[in-house]
Amino acid sequence: MVTCPASALVLNPDELGPDPVPGLNLAVKLGIGHLEIRSAEGANALMLPDDRLRHIRTLADERGLKVAALASPLWKWCHPEARPGRVDTFGFPTQVPPDQRLGWVERAFEAATILGAPVVRVFSHLRVEPELTEGFAGDPLLAKALNMAERAGVRLLLENEPVCTVAHAEPLLEVLGRYHGQGLGLWLDVANLHELGQATPEVIRALAPYVGYLHVKDYHVGADGGRVFCPAGTGCVPYGEVLPLLHAACPVLPYALETHVRDTPAEALTAGAAFLRTSLPGGLR
Repeated sequence: MVTCPASALVLNPDELGPDPVPGLNLAVKLGIGHLEIRSAEGANALMLPDDRLRHIRTLADERGLKVAALASPLWKWCHPEARPGRVDTFGFPTQVPPDQRLGWVERAFEAATILGAPVVRVFSHLRVEPELTEGFAGDPLLAKALNMAERAGVRLLLENEPVCTVAHAEPLLEVLGRYHGQGLGLWLDVANLHELGQATPEVIRALAPYVGYLHVKDYHVGADGGRVFCPAGTGCVPYGEVLPLLHAACPVLPYALETHVRDTPAEALTAGAAFLRTSLPGGLR
């Protein structure tokens, strides 16, 4: 199994806009050698034609950058008759008929192969009307996708996303315990876990054996009670407590910056990279 190198920082170029070049150049400027690809040129990566994916790969290769992960929207979907709320899928449809889903899984593996991405993110079905919400554990497509991933030489990692069915620690541990032996790992978003009140040392220790990738974003609570995103290390997410625990359990993790800071993304990414480099024992590349 190909893996991202230990203690690596990862940058997502689409944080700076649809043109990937500014993000790639910022990665070089910050000494970040790995990329997460989610969208580019105004389209979700899964919906880009092969030649555009190859173009992104060439842009990365020219700068000495490697793609650490394909941040796909797989399983961030529901039946066409369901009515999801506001969901950010970066240009990918949320209402996907079941007979079209295998095709998207196959496309994700094709895209990952073109980009050279060793891991592919998945979600766990959108939470919609109770009678239409689908279960992730036991989904036959998941078992098929895990077998396909093994043949393709990539790994599926499940993100804990609050709008999806598997976000709290208890169902996460249940699903990961069931499928970890088949290759499923955890794409851990600590801020999402904190939003649910579960970014505690006990939960982090329980989830740590499954973590294969870490999303790092931060926020503080606004006057209206909503989240206001800010550079990593300046908000309310307890990274000072969480990062040493994760590093002790998993010293070979990639740390991917996901700021969601819209007005000054380059500055937020720069600050986040500096924060992570000074916060982890041994630092980061």
